[in-house]
Amino acid sequence: MKIRLKKFIRSTGVWLPLLLFIIFSWHPSAALGGTTSLKSDDSSSVVDRNADRLKILSVLENRMGSQKSFEKVKDKLSNLSDGKTRLIASLSDLVVNEGNRAGADIAFLLLTALIVLS
Repeated sequence: MKIRLKKFIRSTGVWLPLLLFIIFSWHPSAALGGTTSLKSDDSSSVVDRNADRLKILSVLENRMGSQKSFEKVKDKLSNLSDGKTRLIASLSDLVVNEGNRAGADIAFLLLTALIVLS
């Protein structure tokens, strides 16, 4: 039991700072909840936004048990800014890529916190 705890703490100690560094270096104002003003085509940004939302929803659907909570998340995602949606989508990519490892759990925790606190 102690060995598992040590491995979890060690892997968390590696992945969490790395994940936070990636988030803050990727776009500091988006990571801190600021607004971003990126100019692009409206049609391509709508397609990108929808693709990001589908990614997020697929990850959440696999990990959440309650349909009522899932519906609330859908409503909240439609009100998020593009920057926050992209940030949460990148975290959902990490959840998918990491599988059942500690990094995926940390990314899911951050993803959930960003949605709840938005």
